[in-house]
Amino acid sequence: MAVTADELSSLDLTIWLKSQSKASSFLKSSQPVISRNIQKVIDVFDINYYRSDGEYRIEPDAAMRRLNIERCLHQELRFHDPNAILRFDSFPKVKTNLTTKIICHPWQTADSLIQSPLLFRKFMDLSIIDAYMDFIPEATNIQDRYASIPISRYSAFFGAAKGHPLTNKKDEISLSDAIEFPFYFGSPDDLPLTYKAMADKGITLYKGERMTRLKYIFGLFSNQNYLFPIMPGAKTAFEENLIDLCIKIPIEFENRLIIKKEFINSPKLKSLLSGIKSTHERCKDIYPGWIASLL
Repeated sequence: MAVTADELSSLDLTIWLKSQSKASSFLKSSQPVISRNIQKVIDVFDINYYRSDGEYRIEPDAAMRRLNIERCLHQELRFHDPNAILRFDSFPKVKTNLTTKIICHPWQTADSLIQSPLLFRKFMDLSIIDAYMDFIPEATNIQDRYASIPISRYSAFFGAAKGHPLTNKKDEISLSDAIEFPFYFGSPDDLPLTYKAMADKGITLYKGERMTRLKYIFGLFSNQNYLFPIMPGAKTAFEENLIDLCIKIPIEFENRLIIKKEFINSPKLKSLLSGIKSTHERCKDIYPGWIASLL
């Protein structure tokens, strides 16, 4: 291999997490070491590494294609070396249900704050991350090279900011009341299948700024006309400030673990699925909206 695992990881973790500081924490290394490692990869492969719209990028040319071959070799090593760490990611709404006891050696995750399936898929294609949690209906749109493993099925609920008109309604709130207000679930560019499924149910959807990574949505949150999803067990700071209206969003969701088919029989994958399955035994009692484990 042209560079060491730590050298390539310094670059790829910075791209994944959008932060040298987070890459440093993940690798338990200092930021100057991370910077030197990144420069080593840049020099060896002669890549054009830059930042655009807040994301770290590499010019898609012959140099990047050589780098991607190296990435594939390193990914194979991560799956086959018992001491190597694998990288797992998921939407912040889902990650709160996956405790550190589940995402543990040989898997590790971090706060990427990604909420776009397209960005997850880009990092999977580049062998930057090794597995991620997607959901149906979006996960029906993945490439043939990936396995889509059913994990769980559930419903989500409408949530509102304090002071929203529905929180002051004296009569019982119904679905017909909820769909009268605009609903934020992410970007229609990132979640086209979900948006279509909801629009078919009569839900008025947010169609504004695209937010590839989670932001604390001050503008939307202060606009008291918006409603937001509350997923089973989700505990981000934003969601904890929402009032659950106890009205189900009228589509079901199904979590899917996405991984390259060549690694489907990996013992490391089996250990991850076993850990996730162990949490499902108590989900029905803890999380309203939980329907079934599919493991």
